[in-house]
Amino acid sequence: MTEPHEARRVCLTNDPEVAAELFQRQGLDPHSLERLLFATADAGEACRAETVELQDAWGRSTKTALYVPPSQGNRPRGVIVGLHGVGGSGAELEPYLRPFARACGAVLLCPTARQPVAERNNFDLAGLFGSRFREARWTTDPGDFPVRALRWAREHLAICVDRCALVGTSMGGIATWGIASRRWDSLAMVASINGAPSIWEMFGPDKAMRELLPNLLNLPFTVVHGNRDQQIPAVLDKEAVTELRSLGHQGISLVEVPEGEHKLSTMQIVPGNPQFDVVVQCFRSSRRTQWPEHVRHYAREGENGRAHWVAMDDLAPGRTAAVEARAVDRARLDVRAYGCSRMRLFLSDRLVDPGRVLVTVNNVPREIDFRPSMAEAVATYAEAGADPGRMAHMVVEVEIPEIHDEEGMFC
Repeated sequence: MTEPHEARRVCLTNDPEVAAELFQRQGLDPHSLERLLFATADAGEACRAETVELQDAWGRSTKTALYVPPSQGNRPRGVIVGLHGVGGSGAELEPYLRPFARACGAVLLCPTARQPVAERNNFDLAGLFGSRFREARWTTDPGDFPVRALRWAREHLAICVDRCALVGTSMGGIATWGIASRRWDSLAMVASINGAPSIWEMFGPDKAMRELLPNLLNLPFTVVHGNRDQQIPAVLDKEAVTELRSLGHQGISLVEVPEGEHKLSTMQIVPGNPQFDVVVQCFRSSRRTQWPEHVRHYAREGENGRAHWVAMDDLAPGRTAAVEARAVDRARLDVRAYGCSRMRLFLSDRLVDPGRVLVTVNNVPREIDFRPSMAEAVATYAEAGADPGRMAHMVVEVEIPEIHDEEGMFC
């Protein structure tokens, strides 16, 4: 098996044990499989614009505008997922973002939102569109179309998985803040246009949102807002950017458009203007870091409990859980966590050496015998949404010892 697209298909359509046996019969080990899944040599993506059907985790489909720009030499394309505003569609947004795709050297996918599967409180839209809002909208659930669009690109296109981005406007800008603050480890950068981290901030501090903001510290972020926006006040973006800078964010930019109103057509997002050029510069200079030695992550939902090689499970309802994990050296991991009762460690020899690994969780040590497994590699590739950058060679479940003093834990 030499073609990356065929290796992806085998991983995603077969039982992990069956797929592992097939790969091993062909002489592959977890390392060579990983290299194959990362490969972009079979690119051959012709410049084109078309509509594709994208499925969410519940089997529903939506029309998605796809644009593949001309190639830029031998550099593999990245991916931009564009998220439209209320009442819009992917087809309507795509022409506005197509210049970004060309300038960034990135495939553009613009899905069309649908109503959520389950009825939920409209916290993200309260006060802006009304508590009885019934329009299609984005959610931060990883099964929704924004995250599924990233999976589709990784599965079907030969792209660089470390150059993935979200660019949202209005409701899509709100979703960009929300998704990025939960799944930042899958992205290289994000850009929000006339959005906000939370509409609740119009009525006072949104404690839940602010507790997730530190997740954005290592994610390059460009915020663009029109100063004449009467629908989503620019001050909401400005205050969040100020807070992130006070927390030490070095890669966040705020571009104010003096004559910009809420409609995207008023924002003059064209080459030569800062609201265009800064986004492009941010994308072209950004690349996701794989297997970092230090991970810190906050989560409020179990489906968003993972960051890089550590995942929190059984989160306490109604509170923010947190984990800080370090690879002290090639044989030792140190983890501190609260707000959850279990966790999983996703191990790879890119992080630690096979064999004995000492894992200390909330000052309680235990030894793990790390043995790389092809079946685990296949399973974690599929679980991570066809992302080889989050593919592990062994998964270990760990109980979290209770702690009684959380204050200053991560200082």
